[in-house]
Amino acid sequence: MPEQALYLIRHPATAVDRRRPSEEWQLSEEGGRQLDGLLKQEFWGEVRQVYSSTEPKAAAVAERASEAYGVPFSLHDDLRELRRSGFFTDYERVVEDVFRSPAREVNGWESLESALGRAWSILTQVAARGALPAVVVSHGLVLSAVRAKVLGRQAPDLAEWRRLPFGGVARVDVSKWQLVEDFTPPLAGR
Repeated sequence: MPEQALYLIRHPATAVDRRRPSEEWQLSEEGGRQLDGLLKQEFWGEVRQVYSSTEPKAAAVAERASEAYGVPFSLHDDLRELRRSGFFTDYERVVEDVFRSPAREVNGWESLESALGRAWSILTQVAARGALPAVVVSHGLVLSAVRAKVLGRQAPDLAEWRRLPFGGVARVDVSKWQLVEDFTPPLAGR
């Protein structure tokens, strides 16, 4: 059976605004350049549908891809990042705790298992529809959990999460749920 490609994209870099919840953050100037580079990838010409998180930093990818390539897109709340309370200056320490205890809520954050469950449900629905290749745009923690599941791991690796590039793309063959190409940075923008 030929590869059934699902492209996983981590949203581009954001403009951090501690006064607003992270789910409202927009792309930064660097994120705009990453998005430009991301849209230069060759796979877009084959994509039949884009599924994106509802968060603006992810939805921007779906909207721009639709404008550039005429590909339809839909926004899904189940692809959003882990629900969390407030801004944490020790963010990486909390992420490490979340990865170490994926079944538990840590510091008021949604459990990693819960976030993976809702995102995985969307991924399996996308695969079952068969309108592939397709793109899913989501967030670093959620995509790290998806990547770990595809690789047969219990939880993501903190060092690998740190290396997950903003605007990065991975390719999964959903006929085998196999990671064919790991997350790589977008092409240089502009």
